[in-house]
Amino acid sequence: MLLKFKTPVLLVTMAFVLLTSANCGQELPLKELALAKAQVERAENLKAGEYSPDEFQEARKSLTEANDYAAEEKASESKKSADYAISKAYDALEKTLPKLTAKAREEAVASLDAAEEANAAETSPESFQAATAAKDAGDAKLTEADQSLAAYLREESDETLKEQKRSKALNEYEEAYQLYLTSKKTGMDAKTAALGKSDGIRQSADEVDATLQKASRYSNGINPSVEEEKARIQSAYADIEAGRLKTAEEKIKIARAASGPLLASSVRDHAKERNSQARDVVEDANARFGELNSDTLLKASATKDSYGSAQENLGAANESLTSSSNLYEQEKYEDSLSQSEEAIRLAEISIDQVETLKSSNPKLAKTDRGTTSTVGTENKKKDTTQSSEEDGSDSAAGSRLKSLGKGWKQYTVGKSNPADCLWRIAKREDVYKNSTLWPRIFEANRKQIKNKNLIYPNQKLKIPPKKGKIGNPPGK
Repeated sequence: MLLKFKTPVLLVTMAFVLLTSANCGQELPLKELALAKAQVERAENLKAGEYSPDEFQEARKSLTEANDYAAEEKASESKKSADYAISKAYDALEKTLPKLTAKAREEAVASLDAAEEANAAETSPESFQAATAAKDAGDAKLTEADQSLAAYLREESDETLKEQKRSKALNEYEEAYQLYLTSKKTGMDAKTAALGKSDGIRQSADEVDATLQKASRYSNGINPSVEEEKARIQSAYADIEAGRLKTAEEKIKIARAASGPLLASSVRDHAKERNSQARDVVEDANARFGELNSDTLLKASATKDSYGSAQENLGAANESLTSSSNLYEQEKYEDSLSQSEEAIRLAEISIDQVETLKSSNPKLAKTDRGTTSTVGTENKKKDTTQSSEEDGSDSAAGSRLKSLGKGWKQYTVGKSNPADCLWRIAKREDVYKNSTLWPRIFEANRKQIKNKNLIYPNQKLKIPPKKGKIGNPPGK
């Protein structure tokens, strides 16, 4: 803290000037007292109490003694104490300034590095350049100070010259120190101004992230290249929060360049996959609809409208499927996707309508070309034969079903004609004998069935009991 005196030095010295003039005594050392006071205050301001506490305390003590002697009109003792205070203040500064300046330089460099990380060179060029110039000037002055201090330490013959060289070195260190302080402050200002523009960089990251999220959805999160770029963007967000805007922008630039092609390839692959899935669902819907007896359904007022609606949805599903395929060939992948989704949606509606018609009156389904099933032993036998052919429940198909115990079975999906599907499996004589119970199979196998309309050959499906809570198969 600053050295304070109850009576200003100037007033004290002026009073003694009058006394000495009146008494013709020895003059007080006004010049030395003023210089001692200035150097002790300088040392205090430059943190000599922290870097050179012993020398600084001696300087302060001697300055106090010099003033006390002056108050007692002891001019000789006052001058001696003042000279010693000056010398110790210089000793304290000699130890302090090189360390203090070095620390200030480190802080200036750190400030410039932080400003550069915040991309201040691009967004706040004037402040950044000013901070850099101050730091460079500080470096030049520090070099001069080191050289002057070395010259002071080598001087042995002339004490006056030696003190002049030391004073020059101390002044140069202080100049370097002030330049580094300016560089530090200006660098911080440049960083603050640059960070004010972080919202724009974050928005840029958001745009790239949205593209990558879309690509990830299309690839079901299994494309390693997409996931790598998503991680890069997350790292960029962390850099933005930490003020490393330059690094963030570099990462965003890399991710942006990769995101477009990744999205395009993901959309293309997904569009191809969904077109294939749509084709399977629409073909299944066509097959189911073909099993209905149109003549009987159209004649009955209770079923005419439902049949017509199922037929209309199926026709629209086929049109959407055709459109999806054509758009894919034209490389309009997102439009192709949209049409595939529509084809699947309409086909599933048609399937539900067909199954509702069948479950409401089984006699409405065809048993052979143009003939409806009738009650009677002979026709029932014929129905059973037809069902066995359709469901694949012949000896080969039967071998695909095995018991798991407690009413559970395991069914291995086969490639039969028509293709296996959940409702056909549910309809089998050795399963549920009821196609409308297919949701039980779906619920029991959710982990491996992602689309209820798509199962694949050799899949092993768990068949829960026909009634009761589904739960888990034995051994689970």
